[in-house]
Amino acid sequence: MATTTIYSDSRGAVIHIGGVEGEALDAWNDARGGNTTTGNSVVASGNGQMGAQIQATRGGDFQGYCYRAYFYFDISEIGADDITAISATIIGGSNSAAAGDWRVVRANSDNDFGTIATSDFALVFNSSTQMTSYSNSAATWNPNFGGNLGVNTISLNATAVSNANSGGASAQELCIGLINNTYDYENEDAEENFGQLVNGVALTSSGTGRALLTVTHTASGYGNEVNNIIPAKISKILGISSANISKVTGV
Repeated sequence: MATTTIYSDSRGAVIHIGGVEGEALDAWNDARGGNTTTGNSVVASGNGQMGAQIQATRGGDFQGYCYRAYFYFDISEIGADDITAISATIIGGSNSAAAGDWRVVRANSDNDFGTIATSDFALVFNSSTQMTSYSNSAATWNPNFGGNLGVNTISLNATAVSNANSGGASAQELCIGLINNTYDYENEDAEENFGQLVNGVALTSSGTGRALLTVTHTASGYGNEVNNIIPAKISKILGISSANISKVTGV
């Protein structure tokens, strides 16, 4: 097994502000939107945010705010190796305290979104309103303040590993979205004003504050039949692991 650190190639955060509604549920649903919703503003560097917010208006109505952060990773340097595990490390931003649970989801079918734009708000959707999870939910978030770097590391699931492997030796890549778990991913009904559940996210392009993936991978091994036995059924040849075999009897 080998482990490789992959830093993000593209990054950014998008916010969508919903319309003013008489009910908190309607205000949040409008802010969350669907796969055709365009954001109101973007943050491409510095401190972005991810999370969910409901704010009461002066007239007693409500307005919702949905924040999403995105990171794209080119994993092609792994080459022909099989990826067996991935963890993501994101540095908390310094612009807000930590609040609310969160989750990593698939974004943009794992393609590079380039320079973040308001049109990227809906990258997390794989259908009109559904998302693909890349992790379990996490209850804590470490912001960056008081000398604390704010490191947040989470294991990605088998779906993320499979999608990273699907690109083959020259096109392995992963694009992730960081979102509020309860109201954005699970889309629970906002039956009351849940307030501000927003986490700061560092959108750093260099140095120790960069988002990264820790990718565990192994050589794909000898890929041909031996004595009419297919490679998938071969773990060792003459006591040698197939991952360490490039040729058999010179072939």
